[in-house]
Amino acid sequence: MIIALCDDEREENETLKRLINERALQCGLDIRCRAFTSPGELLREERFDLYILDYFMDEMNGVELAKKLNEKFGGAVTVCYLTNYENAAIEIINNRVYADGFLKKPVDAAALYEKLEAFYKFSLNGRIELKRGAVWETVYAQDILYAEAAGKKTILHMFSGGRDYNRLLSEMEKNELSGAQFFRIHRSFIVNMQHVVGYDAKSVTMKNGETLSLKAKDFQAAYRQFIFRNG
Repeated sequence: MIIALCDDEREENETLKRLINERALQCGLDIRCRAFTSPGELLREERFDLYILDYFMDEMNGVELAKKLNEKFGGAVTVCYLTNYENAAIEIINNRVYADGFLKKPVDAAALYEKLEAFYKFSLNGRIELKRGAVWETVYAQDILYAEAAGKKTILHMFSGGRDYNRLLSEMEKNELSGAQFFRIHRSFIVNMQHVVGYDAKSVTMKNGETLSLKAKDFQAAYRQFIFRNG
């Protein structure tokens, strides 16, 4: 897992980097870490598996930076915010579009280690290798809005658009899309519950505004359980 740290306070950055490197060495985790003091500098880099962003920075705040990262990579990047302001922490929790977690400053080592190991496990399961035509491609699970059956192929609908892969939807349900965040709502659709914004008795609405037909009677219970565990 490759982590980007962005805090305009250099000392805070170096402390966090040292704690992460020490934990990675202690637990044998394959983690690499790069520290940035400028959001603009970070935006010029390639994609990282995890972004730990200071919520308040002079150049731009963490939410603004996360939005720009999402736009650049055409999907939802994994973001954990750093803040010493209670109001900001509450805002982060209530705004799940741009937050996957937060750490209060000054960072408590035990809290950091717990969060780090959770993100590490997610990173191991978050990359999906799929064949498209004759070429293998890497897809990030968090970028998938929903999967759609298309004969002997599956179309993965992402923030950047849809792409078809040489895999039956039923096979992907048992393998690549078997995680708790994915749920089959219809014979033709598997949704990423992380990107569901609403539902009623007949349909599910995704973050990109699309509405999908709902046939699974147990969706409401499954979605509530997902929100309870990840809220």
